[in-house]
Amino acid sequence: MLGRCKSINLISRNDRNYQEYCKNLKFIKNCNRFIGEPDYKQVITAWLEDVIVKYLSRKFTHDSRSILTWEELSRTNQYVRKYREIDGLFTSSEGLIYVEVKASLSKSSFKRGKTQVNENFNLLATIDQNLKAILTMADCRCYDPTFGYAKEYIDEEKTSSELYKDIEGLNFPESFAGSNKWLWLLSETDVADMANAYGPPQEDQMQEY
Repeated sequence: MLGRCKSINLISRNDRNYQEYCKNLKFIKNCNRFIGEPDYKQVITAWLEDVIVKYLSRKFTHDSRSILTWEELSRTNQYVRKYREIDGLFTSSEGLIYVEVKASLSKSSFKRGKTQVNENFNLLATIDQNLKAILTMADCRCYDPTFGYAKEYIDEEKTSSELYKDIEGLNFPESFAGSNKWLWLLSETDVADMANAYGPPQEDQMQEY
């Protein structure tokens, strides 16, 4: 993918071209909208992303450039502008910190999260070669018991690979020098502690684009 990309950059949500892109995307979504009950899992995920940003902002400087954009060569050999929202971006003395957030400890979340981190890491590393990535996975079954849980599988995958280093619970390492990619696991108790500090999920926390 990276070989087909150029003009990789980070921008804020207020970027004029991105705002126009969002308007067009919203129009398409409205034309194909299914009227039904909102997915509470999405509410929880949006809440968790917001809480993670607030929590990490106590340790690092939050970077508002939460939109990754690039030009990608299409099948017709034309470059097309792409946009992708990233869950969290922070600056530190060791470089940029990119955070991907998952609201469950399921196999599918773990696999999808690693894929997203790998894709975004390759793009973001062209902006900052000292980039650190944190795949955050939280056990949110306290809010929705239907969330998947595969902690044993994740532990087995961790031991068979040295690619990701661990962060357990709400304590962060003093330095990220040991690896460029980290796996941050949050238990139900950690999630409850965050809810006590920042408030529980609310449906109006979801953003629509």
